[in-house]
Amino acid sequence: MQNKPFVVEYPIRLNDISVDSKLRSWVAFDYLQDAAGKHADLLGLGLQQLRNSDLSWVLSRIRLKMDDFPAYGDTLRITTYPSGFDRLFAYRQFVLSSAKSGRVFGVAGSAWLTLNTGNFRPVSPARHLTDLPQWQYDEAIYFQGETLGKITAADIADDTPTMERVSCSMIDYNRHLNNAFYAMFTENYLGAKSSGLIRMKEIQLNFNQSTPLAEEIECRGIIQGNGAFYTAGFHRSSGKNAFQAQGIFEKIIPETDNKTAINS
Repeated sequence: MQNKPFVVEYPIRLNDISVDSKLRSWVAFDYLQDAAGKHADLLGLGLQQLRNSDLSWVLSRIRLKMDDFPAYGDTLRITTYPSGFDRLFAYRQFVLSSAKSGRVFGVAGSAWLTLNTGNFRPVSPARHLTDLPQWQYDEAIYFQGETLGKITAADIADDTPTMERVSCSMIDYNRHLNNAFYAMFTENYLGAKSSGLIRMKEIQLNFNQSTPLAEEIECRGIIQGNGAFYTAGFHRSSGKNAFQAQGIFEKIIPETDNKTAINS
């Protein structure tokens, strides 16, 4: 059993960067999910290990705040560790930094549910994982409890939605839309509404309804002049709210002189 934070490194891939050579903001969620999964495996709490107890992890909420993003040629170092239980939630924290320079790019916090795979209902992780390795860490807590709470819905009924269709490549191990694609849908919405390429500097995502294959999601929201945003996605078939997001975004200015810069 590991009793210290888990560290994993990821060279920034060419297909994960935007026009300014830096990591796309939504792709960061792929790296965070992978780091959490790797550490859970080492702790005896991985997806396959929980399946033996008819349980499964599902991400419920996540909040990411970045001062900057790693560029192509850099290596992203993610330091992650569990940070306790609260009723139905198991919390996990992240620090994102450069493996080459040591510079800290940002931090994140997440809340996970433990589901019974028979009825897909959440169970208390503190109660049902008593036979599995437990942990204690004295590391920093960035987003947890009230700082990772419910997102207040805004009046977005009059906003013209953008549409996203869930394809087979988006379905994950739990047989529903992978959480990183909700961040992609949010980024796509913000880009469409602001007529440009954007990057989310801060975002909280709350996952409220699982989304199956071939479902269509209508994304609506509000964008303020300072880059603050609220976005929500709804299943087109039922009108149910699939996710909510809020945060701050900025437009991207390409570094190359031979391309037309995006107006800021």
